[in-house]
Amino acid sequence: MTTRTPRTSARRDQLTAIAAGLFARDGYHNVTVGDIAAAAGLSGPAIYRHFPGKQAILAEVVRSGFDEMARVVAADLAGTSDPAERLRRTYRDLAAFVIRRPEFGVMWRREYRHLAPDDAAELAKRMGQASDAAVAELRLLRPELEPADAELVSWAAMSVMGSISDHRVRLPRAAFEELLAGIAMDVAAVEFGEVEEDDRPDEPATGDRKELILAAAARLFWDRGYHEVTLDEIGAAAGIAGPSVYSHFAGKAELLRTITERIGERLRRDLADSAAAMAAGAARESVVASAAEPHQSAAAAEPAAAHDTAALAALTALTDLATRYVTTVLTSRDLVAAYFTEGHNLPDRDRAETRRFQRAYAAHWAALLASTDPAASAEEIRIRVLAAFAVVNDTARTRRLLERPGLAARLRGLMLAVLLTPVGRARDVNRR
Repeated sequence: MTTRTPRTSARRDQLTAIAAGLFARDGYHNVTVGDIAAAAGLSGPAIYRHFPGKQAILAEVVRSGFDEMARVVAADLAGTSDPAERLRRTYRDLAAFVIRRPEFGVMWRREYRHLAPDDAAELAKRMGQASDAAVAELRLLRPELEPADAELVSWAAMSVMGSISDHRVRLPRAAFEELLAGIAMDVAAVEFGEVEEDDRPDEPATGDRKELILAAAARLFWDRGYHEVTLDEIGAAAGIAGPSVYSHFAGKAELLRTITERIGERLRRDLADSAAAMAAGAARESVVASAAEPHQSAAAAEPAAAHDTAALAALTALTDLATRYVTTVLTSRDLVAAYFTEGHNLPDRDRAETRRFQRAYAAHWAALLASTDPAASAEEIRIRVLAAFAVVNDTARTRRLLERPGLAARLRGLMLAVLLTPVGRARDVNRR
């Protein structure tokens, strides 16, 4: 066993940090031990004096993140008994952690599948403990919440934190911590109302062979990672021989590209349908307004009325889009999961095109949100939009959360809590 000295510990920490950045940027399977060594200014064999292999480095990346997160939260909660203050401190500390370590969210969401079985079991247990602790803090503040709702709300607040791993939008550190902690507190305060019926939309059934292959590939990519899945396994999951996949797709790369195109098509259709519905609604309101008081002179009130009308229209559009987004994600869970976890494995041209669409899609939501609060900064608005997406996407990838009756309405409520609480307002999350 290698003797741990301050020098070897520092080198391990350096290699862990370098590997985390490379795994987050390029994906675990696209990074070699040699890449990590080169980035550290070492030879490849020198890595093995500190780690037995790449899987061990990945485990250390995740383990060190849990260690740091547990230390900072435990230290700040010591001696604090007020439930609201405890929850604020928890979210503030988690926000500070993810801002320092944004790659941790990528590791847990995307790369945990590549851990060795023993490490995966250990770290899954630690994630469960962290989740249970966060739920316990929430229930101290809101004991009226049913356990299932408390878990869903707590996971949504955690998704707000983890969402910063999905983008590069940043604010000054103190403002960023305040914003993330404030959004999480807004999520923690959400009221679902009476939603007991099972409103989860069903994924469309299909007997089409091509669609069955695509669904099987998406599910396997999500479960095990793109590089770990063979065409024979995809064929078997779809009920055909592996070589028969070639009758429909040129290979795994085309399957992954088709998955991303399919989700992109559905999201574009949501935008178009929402815009058409809003245009029809605006036309009806215009006719009603014109017939109401045609003699009234409203010149003095026009600017304020125009702003109020635009803000109301944007609010309605956001609510409609949230409903559509939740439906799309819940009816395409495997496709969406593969879309968000395996996109870095697309060829460069397809990856660039996918990212351009994702930016444009988020920009549409951001423009609507900006109309509801023109004083908000572009950075804060984009952070909220991407956090709202993460709340839904993460829930769809967490299977035990999917069984909750009324899930679709709850997810829409959580999205709107992230989006529509005041943006750009000075807020001190350390004060009651």
